[in-house]
Parts: sequence; C-alpha cells; structure tokens
Amino acid sequence: MRRRNAILTILLLLITTGAVLGSLTALLKSDPEFYTATNGTVDDDTITATAVVTRFGDLKNDIRSKPEWGATFTAEELNAFLREHLCTDGGLESFLPQGLHSPRVAITGDQIQIAARYGEGFWSTVLSVEARVWLVKGEANVVALELLGVRAGWLPLGSQSILDRITEAARDSNIAVSWYRHEGNPVGMCRFYADQTHPTTQIALFRAADGKLTVKGRSLLDQANNSLLNNGKN
Repeated sequence: MRRRNAILTILLLLITTGAVLGSLTALLKSDPEFYTATNGTVDDDTITATAVVTRFGDLKNDIRSKPEWGATFTAEELNAFLREHLCTDGGLESFLPQGLHSPRVAITGDQIQIAARYGEGFWSTVLSVEARVWLVKGEANVVALELLGVRAGWLPLGSQSILDRITEAARDSNIAVSWYRHEGNPVGMCRFYADQTHPTTQIALFRAADGKLTVKGRSLLDQANNSLLNNGKN
C-alpha cells in the first residue's frame, strides 16, 4: 500500500510539474497583441521609413539652428522605420542588445509599449516594456519615465536589469537618470544635456498621446552666441 501511495504521489508531482511548465511555456509564448498586429510588412514601409529618417535629420538640424523646433512621429511611422531598418538585414540591428530583434512600438493614450523578440525558433519569446513618459514641470530638460510593466510573453519579469540597461544607454547619450519608486513602479528622472550647467537647448513638450510621440523645444541661440563672443574677448 505504501509503495502504491509513493508511486501515486510521484505521478501527481510529475503531472503537476508538467502542468506548471506547460502554463509557463504558454505564458512565455503568448505575444502581446500590439506586437502581433505590427509584425507584418507594409508596401510603403520603405517610403515611410525614408521620410522618418529625413524628418529626424531635419529635427537635429533645427535644434542646432532655429530658436524653436519640434516634430511629431506616429506609431505607424516608427514601426515602418523599425521594420525597414532594424530587421535582420536592415543595417541597424547591431544597435539592439545582443539576442534582440524585430522591435515594435505602440502608443495607447499616454502609454508607450515597446517590444522585441529575444532568441530564435521555438524557444524565442517577446520581451515587452510598458511605460508612461511626461515632461517634469519646474525642471529644465527632465523627462520622467515610469515603467508600468516588464514581461516575457505574458509572464511578468523583474525590472532591475531593464533599469540598468536604460541607465547605461542614457549615459551614452548624455542623459543622467535617477530612479525612485511611485506606487511600486520605478520612475526614472531623465535629465537631458547632463554635462551642461546651463544648456542652451530646452525641451518645452515631450508627450505620448493619441498614437503619436511629440517633442518641441527652443534653442537659446543668442545666449550661446553671446557666450562665444565673451569667451573670445577674454
């Protein structure tokens, strides 16, 4: 009798373990709906992606040369760029962390979802981050980034490794990030132009809403020119 009970217990444990592993696999293999919806190709991706590159270049030039500047990019435009340039043979995939490919983005309300596939074949999964961004009032060039969720498929993950990656990538772009927690969510205070005590470029609007990402600002060109003149006199 004891032997039968032991065998039955082992069988139940195996069945339970199999069910748990099956559930975890199902969660890992479940792609976010927005990722699936944006994972195809569109006939005019090349045209749209080229326009995005041109507008981004224009924005960089405007920041350096105009007193006021701004641009708006829709999620559809950004995904066209990602499909065209960050696909396997798109030429820019090396900019992604190792193992990640095919990134996609969605903007719903004031929330941004970013996802990319990790790995290849059956054991691959989609890693996704859901966040809110807003310009911090009373702080020059500070954008807040609140992480609402980090997942592999539909399985929640710890966020510390993501925070470290964000901090490191931001530092390489001259953005200083300090983290705190708000209602359990990590919030990064991202200070642009971190190496400048009095930056001449000021962000006036940074907003995700209605499927669009909008940034606007001003450049204090006269102040910069006066500073150069004064330094020349000295």
